[in-house]
Amino acid sequence: MGEGAEEVVKGLDEGTWTGSWGVRKTWKHNEATGAFVVKNSRGGINWYRYQKKIFVEKLLPFARECQKDRPDTIVQEDNAPAHKSYYQGAVYSLWRIMKMLWPANSPDLNAIEKAWFYMKKETTKRGPTTDKKKLRARWEKCWQDLPQSKIQEWIEAILHHVKEIIRLKGGNEYKEGRKKGEEKITIY
Repeated sequence: MGEGAEEVVKGLDEGTWTGSWGVRKTWKHNEATGAFVVKNSRGGINWYRYQKKIFVEKLLPFARECQKDRPDTIVQEDNAPAHKSYYQGAVYSLWRIMKMLWPANSPDLNAIEKAWFYMKKETTKRGPTTDKKKLRARWEKCWQDLPQSKIQEWIEAILHHVKEIIRLKGGNEYKEGRKKGEEKITIY
């Protein structure tokens, strides 16, 4: 961790953190506020759980490890609510890890989004299942069997999408998932 990062992490644990501007932020992580406890029925992940279980524990150490061989390593996250915590930027700075600026809604710029659609299609070819064990087995097998050529195709398509977004100067005329002049094709 960078200098001072331990204090921020400790502040997150205690529910306080002092920013460089000198204002002490205080919050309460408890069931009443819903900030600390995410109930199974609510689904998803909140910023605090993301910060504690993924960001500080897994993502930042992984990025630091990548920096050993590739000093210019930059982390890409979408703008899911859990990724947009105000305090996350301070922690990135303290760890001396760069985060790429990313548009709020950009499924075509993230190759993993294509994988979810593909896997859903592949795992339901013989009909859907309500058996959790069978469903898990199908998804794990599909993930293991995912062709590298498919992954490469999705990654290579990102360049086209970025060029189109730049050409349109970020305007909302961009039709996600298709090249200029192509009709939208629905595959089920």
